[in-house]
Amino acid sequence: MLRYQRLLKRLQDLDLDGLIVTHLPNLNYLFNFSGTSGLACYICGEATLLVDSRYLEQAQASAVNCEVRLTSSSALADLRELLEGSQSLQNRSRIAVEAKHLSYQTFLEMDSWGLGIDWVPSSDLVEELRMIKSESEVASMRRAFEIAQTGYGCFLDQVKPGYSEVQLAGLLEFELRKAGGEGVSFETIVASGPRSSLPHGVASSRVLQEKEILLCDFGVRHGGYCSDLTRVYIPEKTSKPDIYNVVREAWQTALGTIRPGVPASEIDAAARQVIAKHGYGDYFGHSTGHGLGLEVHELPAISSRGSSHLEPGMVFTVEPGIYLPGRHGIRIEDVVVVTEQGYSLLSDPEK
Repeated sequence: MLRYQRLLKRLQDLDLDGLIVTHLPNLNYLFNFSGTSGLACYICGEATLLVDSRYLEQAQASAVNCEVRLTSSSALADLRELLEGSQSLQNRSRIAVEAKHLSYQTFLEMDSWGLGIDWVPSSDLVEELRMIKSESEVASMRRAFEIAQTGYGCFLDQVKPGYSEVQLAGLLEFELRKAGGEGVSFETIVASGPRSSLPHGVASSRVLQEKEILLCDFGVRHGGYCSDLTRVYIPEKTSKPDIYNVVREAWQTALGTIRPGVPASEIDAAARQVIAKHGYGDYFGHSTGHGLGLEVHELPAISSRGSSHLEPGMVFTVEPGIYLPGRHGIRIEDVVVVTEQGYSLLSDPEK
């Protein structure tokens, strides 16, 4: 109910009479609906969730804070009928749509209905509510990290030269599932030797050689929530690349800046300054982190353009890296939740 009330207050503050929700993670967040197709409509405080026959039984059993309706022909046609029959709407009612997630073609069709509605493009209206995680959300994410790190530990026991990156990615995903993961958070990244310089190197047919490092970026879902980790496997009797300690210093420095009230951009700057100080500024091109939750990339953005100020309950990655083309790359990625005093790690850096 708290999420529902927070959304209603948000709509009231923005002088909106309603909201059309189409983005699936937002449907999950607001209504506990995890199907792959659906549409919801808020009208003056009343919420209706439109689903097709594939998800009717599921929605009736689990959806909250809404009336569930079966779509007759299409969700869009039923939305029009719902709006036409509403007794709450006044002429020129202001109803928001999720501008990032609604296609232009769909918007044009809705605008052609001639219902006297002012369609208001909104950006991150629900996503901003999702930035602050509840205790139950954080608990789900902690479990997702426990599962991911258990699976990764079992995977390490099987890593050896002669396996291709694709085979290694398959082994890792198998162990993640065995450990209890509901599915991967994103396509597993496994990059060996010189391919580790590719920040998001999709697993290839390249075969791992003796004494080569292996960069793994992986995650699982638990209770719908994501984990996201990057670990670098360095074989025994193989020395760490010089850049490893630089990245670790940047990671530690960034963590040391985390506390309520700090601009997200300050965390990015802290990591970037360390890497630049050691002469590798040109080899760290991505942001220092990103929000994590129902999606693997969500608010807040931990980047030079990040406009958020940290608040307790925010969850995000801290993942500085250095990538030397043709040689190797190092990235250390862990995840924190902001607390009243500073932060708490959801992942275990030693695993």
